[in-house]
Amino acid sequence: MLPPYRVLDLSDEHGLFCSRLLAEVGADVIHVEPPSGSSARHDGRHAGNIVDPERSLTWWAMARDTRSVTLDLDDDIDRARFLSLVQTADALVESADPGTWEARGLGYEELSALNPRLVWVSITPFGSTGPKANYASTDLIVQAASGAMTLTGEADRAPLRAAGVPAWTHAAAEAAGGALIALRESRRSGHGQRVEVSAQRATNLTAQFSLPAAQVGHLPVTRAGGFNLYGVDVPFIWPAADGYVSLTLALDPLNKPFLDRLLAFMVEEGHGAPGITDRDWVAHVRRVRSGDQPNDAFVDLRDAVAAFISTKSKADLFAAALDRKLLLVPVSTFDDLYESPQLEHRSFWTEEQLPDGSVAKLPNHLVRSSRQGADGAPRRQRRPAPAIGQHTDEVFAELERFGVPTGSAPRQQDVAPVADGPLAGVKVLDMMWVMAGPVSTGVMAQYGATVVRIENEARLDTARLLAPWYEGKVGKESSLGFGSINANKLSVTIDPNSTEGRAVILELVQWADIVTESFSPRAMTKWGLDYESLRAVKPDLIMLSSCLMGQDGPHAYVAGYGTMGSAAAGLVQPTGWPDRGPNGPYGAYTDYCAPRISLLSVLAALDHRDRTGEGQYLDQSQIESTVHYATPALLDHQLNGTSWDRLANDDPALFPHDAFRSAGDDEWTAIACRDEADWAALCAVLAGDDMLVDSEWTTLDLAGRRAIGAQINDAITAWTSQLAPSEIEARLQAASVPAHAVIHTNSPPDPQLVHLDHQVLVQHPDRPPAPIERTRIDLSRTPARPTHVPKLGEHTEHVLRSVLGYDDARIAELRRSGALGSGRRA
Repeated sequence: MLPPYRVLDLSDEHGLFCSRLLAEVGADVIHVEPPSGSSARHDGRHAGNIVDPERSLTWWAMARDTRSVTLDLDDDIDRARFLSLVQTADALVESADPGTWEARGLGYEELSALNPRLVWVSITPFGSTGPKANYASTDLIVQAASGAMTLTGEADRAPLRAAGVPAWTHAAAEAAGGALIALRESRRSGHGQRVEVSAQRATNLTAQFSLPAAQVGHLPVTRAGGFNLYGVDVPFIWPAADGYVSLTLALDPLNKPFLDRLLAFMVEEGHGAPGITDRDWVAHVRRVRSGDQPNDAFVDLRDAVAAFISTKSKADLFAAALDRKLLLVPVSTFDDLYESPQLEHRSFWTEEQLPDGSVAKLPNHLVRSSRQGADGAPRRQRRPAPAIGQHTDEVFAELERFGVPTGSAPRQQDVAPVADGPLAGVKVLDMMWVMAGPVSTGVMAQYGATVVRIENEARLDTARLLAPWYEGKVGKESSLGFGSINANKLSVTIDPNSTEGRAVILELVQWADIVTESFSPRAMTKWGLDYESLRAVKPDLIMLSSCLMGQDGPHAYVAGYGTMGSAAAGLVQPTGWPDRGPNGPYGAYTDYCAPRISLLSVLAALDHRDRTGEGQYLDQSQIESTVHYATPALLDHQLNGTSWDRLANDDPALFPHDAFRSAGDDEWTAIACRDEADWAALCAVLAGDDMLVDSEWTTLDLAGRRAIGAQINDAITAWTSQLAPSEIEARLQAASVPAHAVIHTNSPPDPQLVHLDHQVLVQHPDRPPAPIERTRIDLSRTPARPTHVPKLGEHTEHVLRSVLGYDDARIAELRRSGALGSGRRA
């Protein structure tokens, strides 16, 4: 969808996923590698376990459909060739330490003077400025600093990093969307700008807004291997007879039908029990909440469900879930993903030739598009990842043949930057709910798009009740998470079950550029609001449908949450302790991964429409979008037979590498040694406190350290347990050893997050200005401006009057019909 755009990639393994996503939507991505190859080629796994930069699985997975040139940027001739290439570029992606390119005279200021339209995309661990900008870091360190790690795992052991998706992929995916926002603005103004994404802030989304809980008056959120319901820990992952399943055991009115069907299943299978399978659990919770009775009975329900699940295989449980509409999916292994009938039906896997001539199954589409064939295949030929410098002659021959234009994409007439944001003028009708969908439209709203959010009082958006709550009080206007997701949107209440309500929605469709929805596949068709119906009234419409499994296939009607999505996408299996079952990652993980793909896809479709006048339909399976994050591990499994399984915080390439108990109640500090230099520096710090007396330890290589790993970890714990995490962090970072406190809701405000204005105060009609977490994308010249959180239905009359031109009589008629008020449940 982005064929005119040229992207130069100077990044390493931390930024590679960004350029991979931009290539996936059609940009011409050119890697500028040193003669020895990108460091990404030397990172992690290699085909056949043969360490060779031309056999890197990270590279093979993430550099598909791109080109490679080699240049020695310290050589005057190559430097001049690079600068000529910069003049043809629309964007540049880099992930070096802050100041690296500036020190070489190749920073943003120098290159933008050469090409004023250049969009410079920076991906860093902690940001390019601030007290932690130059921190030594690894994935473990960033996850500890994000606020998410403290929530993953079990209460009786150390916090765990999420093994399924590295922090860098969150940042890189966020950066890809940011690049398209900046490119759109550049086409209008003629000026580029910096796009910055901190991996700490990007990964913080996976903490699901829990970090400010204590600050806003909510009880601190702690790790429990699931969630806590009035004093009872409830797992998301349950042992089955032959593996594990993800089951949501919720007792609220919205989820009551799912619970009732589960209890009926238990009774039919002979697992009924008086007081458990015949109890009104919604009423029980109501009484517990009011203090009229204890919650002991819920322990009995949890244990009865666990006993029942353990008697059934994953396949039998999933078959029952499909038949009975239960909130249950298997915890997928990689083999399960490859054999999935749903993914096969949707042509998600494509057999591609690898650089060595072998063939592997790799993820196909990010989302299914109506511009693709019936099998979802892209309209262009896939290319394997390039060899080092494979396209050097080709690319520079193009420069000689076509000259050196200033920017390759077609440009509108230069105008001043839009004061209301880079997406000002973009009109979005948002029918999404909870998290996975609204996060993407929320970014658009903060960057100036007009987003009209359709809500229904009869079926309140679950996100409005999402903890943490201001003042610790649950209510439809109390959720910090809802505010963070939906800032700047306009809330309109319309009942799509009403004939009159649907007529209003159709008029709003005619106004909109983009319609987004995240209902089950049958809902929009039932209402007459499916793509074909909407295209009839708006031929150039862009429509995104996002649900767990996608719009078609044998599992299309599986209902569920991101906790189930992460299990089905293969992300749950590798997180946990080797001697226990899978236990994470925390929360609704596909809800953090999928919206970044949604944003990218919608913006690419919008760019395509601007150039061609052609709209399109985007069918997103949140599971499929998320699987892309783990492509290197998928290749490792296929080619090397590696079982991607639970290692707690261990890492085969790093040691020591763990969260170490520190002084205080449930306080921990993450420490990682990347190499022998880190290890020697760590030893020196400990020796200064007389904690490490064996001088021979300082010379140990990775294998030697692992051989006495238990002794080393004990020595480190003896030291860390006497000190506060902040002191450990400061002392080790001063020695350039990667370390960070595992921050949580009761931690002091993180100075780096404060520096980057991670939380901002916004308006709400019912309370004083209150904090939200703003978008994780930072644009230097046209920043996001979150201003308000919409009250339910607050903007109904405003939108009906200003957008649709309704008068008082028409609005009154709609209210009398119930189209704008509470209606029937869908």
